[in-house]
Amino acid sequence: MEAFKVRTSMYKRLLISFVTIIIALILVLSSILYYNYSSSSISLLKNMKADILSQTSYSAVYMDTISKRFCQSLSLNHSIIAFANSNQDDILITGKAIRTLSALAIPNTYIHSVYVYNKKIDTLISTPSDTFYSSPDFFDQDIVGMLNHLQNKEMPILYPIPRKIANPEGANAKFSNVYTYVLFDTINPRKAFNNAIVLNIDADWLRRTISSIDSKMNSEGSELLVANESGIIVNHSSPDQFMKNIADQDYFIKARSSASSSGSFFGNLDHRKYVISYVSSKDLGWTFLSMTPYKSVFASVQRNGVITLVFCLIVLLLGLFYAYLASKKLYRPIGALTDGIKQRLKPENRPEQSMDEVGFLASAFHGIIDKTAYLEDMKRNSAPLLKNEYLKNILSGQVVLPLGIPAAFEKELNIHLNLRHAMFLILLKIDGYKSFVEKHNEMDRSLYKYAIANIAKEVTSEYFSNEVIDTSADQLAVLADVKAFPGSLEPIYDAFHAIVSRIQDNVRRHLNISLSGTLGFRIESPEQIKSVYEETLNLSMYRIVYGHSSIITPDILKKVDWGRFKFPTSKEKQLIDSLKLGNGNAAKIAYQEIIQSIERTPYDNIMSSSIYLFFSIYNSLNQIVADTPSRFNDLSIDFLHKATGLETLEEMEVTFFELIDDIILLKDGTKDRKKNEIVNRVTEHIQKNYSDKNLSLNSCAESLSLSTVYLGKLFKNATGKSVAEYITAVRMEKIKHYLEQSSMPINNILEECGMEKSNYFYTSFKKYFGVSLTEYRLKSANTGDE
Repeated sequence: MEAFKVRTSMYKRLLISFVTIIIALILVLSSILYYNYSSSSISLLKNMKADILSQTSYSAVYMDTISKRFCQSLSLNHSIIAFANSNQDDILITGKAIRTLSALAIPNTYIHSVYVYNKKIDTLISTPSDTFYSSPDFFDQDIVGMLNHLQNKEMPILYPIPRKIANPEGANAKFSNVYTYVLFDTINPRKAFNNAIVLNIDADWLRRTISSIDSKMNSEGSELLVANESGIIVNHSSPDQFMKNIADQDYFIKARSSASSSGSFFGNLDHRKYVISYVSSKDLGWTFLSMTPYKSVFASVQRNGVITLVFCLIVLLLGLFYAYLASKKLYRPIGALTDGIKQRLKPENRPEQSMDEVGFLASAFHGIIDKTAYLEDMKRNSAPLLKNEYLKNILSGQVVLPLGIPAAFEKELNIHLNLRHAMFLILLKIDGYKSFVEKHNEMDRSLYKYAIANIAKEVTSEYFSNEVIDTSADQLAVLADVKAFPGSLEPIYDAFHAIVSRIQDNVRRHLNISLSGTLGFRIESPEQIKSVYEETLNLSMYRIVYGHSSIITPDILKKVDWGRFKFPTSKEKQLIDSLKLGNGNAAKIAYQEIIQSIERTPYDNIMSSSIYLFFSIYNSLNQIVADTPSRFNDLSIDFLHKATGLETLEEMEVTFFELIDDIILLKDGTKDRKKNEIVNRVTEHIQKNYSDKNLSLNSCAESLSLSTVYLGKLFKNATGKSVAEYITAVRMEKIKHYLEQSSMPINNILEECGMEKSNYFYTSFKKYFGVSLTEYRLKSANTGDE
């Protein structure tokens, strides 16, 4: 066996494909894992810091609230007020005020010190020294200066003022960091005041509170600080940073300028990257900032990234190993299949040596697929025909259904009906089939019948499983499963009467075709199918009595006179005598009386009586019309030709009446003259009444007491035009006359000529004159101007 030049190309492609997919998959998954982990870490940190800062802000606002309330409570204390408003030094009042002040301040650990200043006597009492001072001797000269120079400097009322204050002698530290609240005895601090209450809150108390909230504040390089609106640090994880100005720092500016009261962002400080979170307090105007080094945040992320990378490398190595094994395993059956197909191919069908395995298999299977598709198309196209032929043979009894499980052939034909269940048969006939054949070619007729079958199946399927069978040129049969109706037949007939009525309405509306329906009989077993079909077929023949679009049921058989039939020979003689006398109207009346006497008899009697009547007229020809046997033979042949397509007694009557009219004309021996006279009378009637919109073949025939069919045929043979065409021609010539000889509006012209303004008129005008109405009128106007 010949070997391919690029035999291993398929294996290489498989291996490369597997390796590429594995590497791409690992890269994508590792990237997604790393990105999600880093994003979640940052998001977790931001949420945690935002929560800590919110709690810190709450603590600061709480400190501010209780500080203000403490100052206000002092301003209401009688001992304190007595000292503050005293006009002279009174040791008793002063001592009592000191004791009261100390008693109130000691339980509150957040209080560093409290002063009460009496401006009138220039004396201050203070805690924690619990003594009084004159203002020059007071240890906190910073507050003394603020109070003495109030007229030159605004001082916020009950707002925390960050300060470094001197401690009294004997204290552990020389200075302390505090927030000072000042309450004057007047609302407007610019006016003179008599006294003031000064409360100093220990800043370390707030720092310790914040440290208890964020236990990791001082670890891993994290910082938490609080700055006021001026950028002064009012609290920091490191006390040394108190009162430091950070107003020029980018991170502070960004946090203060943000429209949001809280948030997080990345920033740089001392050439290091930080994750900065902030919360702004509207009550204090302070900004709470948390700064966490970026490296400390991403240390765990990077550690997990390394672990992920090692894991991905291990998976990659395992994937490459299994890709190698999988490629060999997948290629083995492909190679074997290629070799096997090549051995079975004929030399002339073998592909080129340079073709790889995939190309070889594609080429080898291409022919198989084409042949399979061809066979499937043949099967698909022939399946409906086979199915219809099979069901048609069942109806006619040429196929006998086996008992038990349905045959596999029926499943293959996709028959949606269990032919062994109880069934009901209906027949649908196309009315006016002869006209239908003349109007449509064979392909169109097939399409129309296919559409009718689809409508019938769709409507019936709403209630019953069914199959529609094309049984003859003008007839369809519907077999429906009525196993669910085991009782009375009345509900079945009611249901199928409604179904047939809907089928007729849909076919008439969508296809403009009239159908007659026949409700047959219930089929209890496969053996009854043939006999029920034949009985239903015989029943459908009574369409000749009930006419087109009728629905025939077995109940009509009760109205049929099954007694001994006797043809009305007296009426036959009356008809023949009327013809001999040339009295066509009397002959027609005699014919109608004959039909009335036979229309309630069985179908066979109706047809045999009709044929007998014709031959009776034919045999009496020599007595009726002398010397015209050849012409009457022509009439007879024409009658028999028409009779083969007659479907109703009404059609039969029209045909017999035409025969009677022709015989009467022959009898008079003036058929040609009569024809010319009739044609002349018709043309005169049209010329005289062309403006009548109701002018038509029917009105002309009525005025002459002739049948429309006979008059139409007579006029067409004499003039070469139908009556309708001649009426249109006369009206068009009248319209032309008015257009050329008058300036009447087109609506008036059409009214005068018996026409209606419609698309049909414009189409007829252009067809008749070769140009549109507008072009013709413009042409006439130009001719008149010249």
